[in-house]
Amino acid sequence: MKWNFFSDQHLKQLLFSALLAICLGLSLATQNAQAEDQTGKDSPSLSVSSGKININKADATMLAGTLKGVGMSKARSIVEYRNTYGPFANIQELADVSGIGTATLEKNADMIVVE
Repeated sequence: MKWNFFSDQHLKQLLFSALLAICLGLSLATQNAQAEDQTGKDSPSLSVSSGKININKADATMLAGTLKGVGMSKARSIVEYRNTYGPFANIQELADVSGIGTATLEKNADMIVVE
């Protein structure tokens, strides 16, 4: 007895749909990578030994995932500021970034390094 749950046409549609989903997924992954490249040119930097993040090298994703009270919007602002004005000389310069205030600096002072 032959169990034929799908017709040839139905099987072709399923395969086409699966292939389309894979292609869209790859396309979105590429777009996300390109967007991240535009927000942070440097590679992420988190010191394993100290557990501190280097604000002059970390990308937006690393900043948002590590710093308290800093989401992707503020993290992108930090990277954009750094790309425009150059590397931060000290932690207090973060207060010059729109959306970063003294409270955010105080919450994160022990987690940030400037190298």
